[in-house]
Amino acid sequence: MPRIAFFFGISIYMYMDNHGVPHCHAMYGDYAGAFRLDNGELLASQMPPTQSKKIKQFICDNQADLQEKWDELGG
Repeated sequence: MPRIAFFFGISIYMYMDNHGVPHCHAMYGDYAGAFRLDNGELLASQMPPTQSKKIKQFICDNQADLQEKWDELGG
């Protein structure tokens, strides 16, 4: 799964041939979560609140680029 962004110790990934609602995966230390591309909300797993807020802001600030990447990867 290619890493598409890294900030504040948070890695953002997208799987090839993804399924379901457009989303990305975030990892921070021992935490991992899936976040919707349309609104940045956490779909599954756990993430500390501070990092969740930063991830949501990143997604909201980069929605068009993230959706394009999702489409390129076969989402």
